[in-house]
Amino acid sequence: MSNVWGTSSVAARTRGIAALAALFLAMGLLVAGPAGLTRADAVPAAATTPVVAKKAKKQPNPAYVVTPGITFNHPFKAKKRGAIQRKIIKTLKNVEPGQTVRVMTWNFDSPLLAGKMIAAHNRGVSVQIIMARGLAREQGSHRSYGVLTRALKKGNADRPKELRSWIRTCSATCRGKGGAMHNKMMLVSKSGATNWIVMQGSGNFTGAAAVQQFNDWTTVTENQALYDGWMTMWNQAKKDKKFPALQFTVPSTTIPGATITTQFAPHRDQVDPPLRVLNKVQCNGAANTANGRTKVRVANAVWGDERGAQIARKVRELHFQGCDVRVVFMMMSGKIRSILAPVPAKQMVYITGATANKFKDRYVHLKGLAVQGNLDGNPNGSAVLSSSENWTQLGWFSDEHDIIFWDDAAMAAKYSDWADMIFNTAPRSLANYVNSADPDPVVRVKPGTEYLSPQDYPFHELEAELN
Repeated sequence: MSNVWGTSSVAARTRGIAALAALFLAMGLLVAGPAGLTRADAVPAAATTPVVAKKAKKQPNPAYVVTPGITFNHPFKAKKRGAIQRKIIKTLKNVEPGQTVRVMTWNFDSPLLAGKMIAAHNRGVSVQIIMARGLAREQGSHRSYGVLTRALKKGNADRPKELRSWIRTCSATCRGKGGAMHNKMMLVSKSGATNWIVMQGSGNFTGAAAVQQFNDWTTVTENQALYDGWMTMWNQAKKDKKFPALQFTVPSTTIPGATITTQFAPHRDQVDPPLRVLNKVQCNGAANTANGRTKVRVANAVWGDERGAQIARKVRELHFQGCDVRVVFMMMSGKIRSILAPVPAKQMVYITGATANKFKDRYVHLKGLAVQGNLDGNPNGSAVLSSSENWTQLGWFSDEHDIIFWDDAAMAAKYSDWADMIFNTAPRSLANYVNSADPDPVVRVKPGTEYLSPQDYPFHELEAELN
């Protein structure tokens, strides 16, 4: 006798017909999806194959709608603290059995999010996660990687291979050589009534992302072309081998005439994503700003190497040409600070203890920019770049993702306002720059304030602050 996944097992053969029938009433359904994707990566369009689901306290709501747009996390304000985590959790809670969740994150160390992933797996959702190998090894067996490894194995024997759940790592960069696996994204085939969900941003799946960092998170729904493109990258990444550069542009399904561009790193001969936007900027003749000057708001955490210097020179050039430019950041080299010296720039790093401490500091972690004004000859133009990528040479060769929303005026306004809020509240200028605790360019400790190792990171304490 075959089980409901279509495979044979001892447990399946011993189930009674009545129990099987009752199970069918509570199960979700799955069909094959778009060409080129496996069944696990497809969006179900009709009921064909039932799926095993454990009894849950609260079942997914089939009418739930995932809201598209951009979400920001603020580490100080209660209503914005943990906002991205809440967005992820609501999406996960409404994924029905037989659907798929695909995650890539540089770091997964969150008891809260790990529990939600396990709950989804237990009710019949296929959950697959890739994270950075070095961080996974450092966590130890009691942190999220070890907990997820054990929990996501359970029940896989009764599932088709493509619908099994797992968490794994790549040797280094999943789609290249060297570098690091640094993505921060989640792809969901369907949640509630919403199909083809592409979520990405600057925040990892950690308590620190919710409690310590300013982060962004974009959500695109009901755009199959975009979803399929991101799934193409996912299907390459899980093979842990080198692939050619991947980039594409698709139409927006919500804004007539607008488009969405995706670039995945490792980059090859591609135009640098921030320069792809900034090179199209004309500083005067804007019709959608108060003073006719094009507004450029840059919120990027880490600037380094010649790559960061090149972007900084472009930002300075736009400032001298008359653009309304503001920059917020977490850390940058002395050379780049010198380049940006004439530009309005603020360092958003709050040192909360006696010295810099990566487990206490609050800082900007966004990796993007927004433009409103004269863009590529359009006086009413707008663009938002959101990504996982620091502007360094390492970022160029690592697993990263960059997404550009062209002509999404509402998102550009929201991003610009958020960058202005950070700029206005940031405690430091270029003149009183401090070495930040992440990623520890210079270790600054006093006796008794040494850094914790990853296995001692108090994520349970950080996430408790959200309550």
